[in-house]
Amino acid sequence: MYSVSFALLYVTAGTMVGWSSGTFRRSNGPGAEPLALPLLDNWSISLAATPAIIITVTACVVHRCYHWIGTKAFLLTASLLAIGSSTLEAYGLTFWSASAARILAGIAAGIAFTLVPSYVDEFGSATGSIGPHRPPLNEILATAFPLGVLLRFAADLLPLPADPTVSALVWGALPTFAFVGLLFLPDSARFLCANGRVAQAAAILQRTHEPAAQPALQECLARWQQPGPGLVEALLRQANFTLLVPLLALFALQAFLGVLPMLFYLAGLVELAGEQVQSPERVATLLVALFTLAVPVSRYLHARQPQQRPVLVLSALLIALATLALGWHCHERRTRNLDLTELPTEWPLYCFALMFVAYAVGFYRLPGTLLAAEVADENLLALRTVATAVGWGSVYLGVRLLPVLLRTIGLGWVLWNVALVALSAAGLVLLCLPAQDENAHKALAGGAGPSSMTSSVCSTGSSASPVASACWPCGSTTDQSTDAPQHYSYAGTRTPGEVIRGPELV
Repeated sequence: MYSVSFALLYVTAGTMVGWSSGTFRRSNGPGAEPLALPLLDNWSISLAATPAIIITVTACVVHRCYHWIGTKAFLLTASLLAIGSSTLEAYGLTFWSASAARILAGIAAGIAFTLVPSYVDEFGSATGSIGPHRPPLNEILATAFPLGVLLRFAADLLPLPADPTVSALVWGALPTFAFVGLLFLPDSARFLCANGRVAQAAAILQRTHEPAAQPALQECLARWQQPGPGLVEALLRQANFTLLVPLLALFALQAFLGVLPMLFYLAGLVELAGEQVQSPERVATLLVALFTLAVPVSRYLHARQPQQRPVLVLSALLIALATLALGWHCHERRTRNLDLTELPTEWPLYCFALMFVAYAVGFYRLPGTLLAAEVADENLLALRTVATAVGWGSVYLGVRLLPVLLRTIGLGWVLWNVALVALSAAGLVLLCLPAQDENAHKALAGGAGPSSMTSSVCSTGSSASPVASACWPCGSTTDQSTDAPQHYSYAGTRTPGEVIRGPELV
C-alpha cells in the first residue's frame, strides 16, 4: 500500500514537470504552428518555472513545521493540493488560474520530496526489514518521477479532450488514489517519537522489521525523541564542510547538467536541434521513455559497482560527449545555409538519448545516495531538505534562463556550456569526494562526540553501519504507555528525565 501511495505522489510530481512542454506548443490552437521555444514570452516562462521555486520554499517550510503537523497529515494535504491543481489546470482559462494551478502543484511536490524519503526509510529501507520479497522502494520512487513526465508527454500525442472534465478526472485520479492509500497508512514513527508517542512508534516499527533488528530500532526510537536539528544547525553539526559543500554542489549540478530543465521544454529543444525524421513530440516521448527505463536498469550497475565515484565520473563524461557532439551539430546548422536536398538525420535523437541515459545512470540518483552514506543520521533529514532546496532552486534558474540563452547564444553554445559543466562535475567528483570504505566517513563526519555514531538501520542506501554498541541514545523525557509492546516494556520505576532504553543498552 505504501509503495503505491508514495509512487503515485512522485508520478504526480512528474506530470507537473511534463506539463509545459506540450502545453506551450498547443497554445496557439490546434491548427496553428507550434510556438518556437526562443519566442516564448516571460509569462509562459514564469508558468514553467514557478513550481521549481515553490518546491524550494516549501521544502524549508515543511521541515520547520512537520514536527507539529505530522508526516501523514502533510502528505494527505499534498494529495489534496495536487487534485486542486489538476482541476484548476483543466478548467482555468486565464494566466492567473494557470499560475494558481502551478503553485499548488509545486507545494504538493515539495511536500512529497521533503517527507517521503525519510518515511520510506522508516518502513522498508532498513536492514532487517521483514520479507525477502519487499519491493525496492527506492527504485520505485526513482522510476515514478520520470514515469509521470512520460505520461504527460504521451498524453500530448493524443488529441486534446474537448471537455475539460475529462482532463480533470484523468490527471486528478493519480493524487486521488494516493490520498486513499495514505488514509490506511500509520503516521511516521519519527513524528510519533518527537511528540512523546513512543509506544505507538515502537508498535509500528515492530510490524516492519524482524526481531533481530529490534535493538537497533530501539536506538532509532531513542534518537528520534530528541528535537531534530534545524537546517542551519544540521549544517553546523556536520562540521566537515570540505565534504559537505561538494556533496551539496552535486545537487546544483543535477540541474545545471541540463536534463531536468530540458524536460520542461523538451519538444521545443528537439525541434531546434533539427530532428526531421519524426515529430518533436514523438521524439521527446521516446527520450523520456528511455530515461524511465534506464533508471531501474541502472540498479544492476550500481550493485556491481559499489563505488559511486567511477559511475558519477563516467556519467559526467558521457554527458559532456553527447552535448559536445549535439552542440556542434546545432552550431553547424545555424551557421551554414541548409541544403534543401540534405537527407533527414537522427543525430539529435542519438545525442539526446546518450545524454538522458547517462544522466539516469549517474547524476539522477547517486548524489542522494552519497549524501545518505556520508552524513550523520541525526542530520540526514535536515540535509536532505537543504539538498532539495539547492537542487530545485538550481532547476528554477535553469528553466528561467534556458529560453533567454537560446535567444542570445543559440542551442549549440548552450550545449557546449553544459559540456563544460559536466567536465567540471567530473573534476569535482574526482578531487573533492572521498572513496567510500564501509561508511567510515559517515562514522566520523559529525565531528566530536558519540552522538554521530548512530545506527544506520533507518538510512537509505546504508547497508554497512556502525555496530549497535557504538550508538548513544538521547536524553529527552518520554512517557511510557501501557499499550507498549512487550519487547519495549520497561520493568521498574523511571525517574524524571530517564530515556526509554532496551535491556542491551543498560
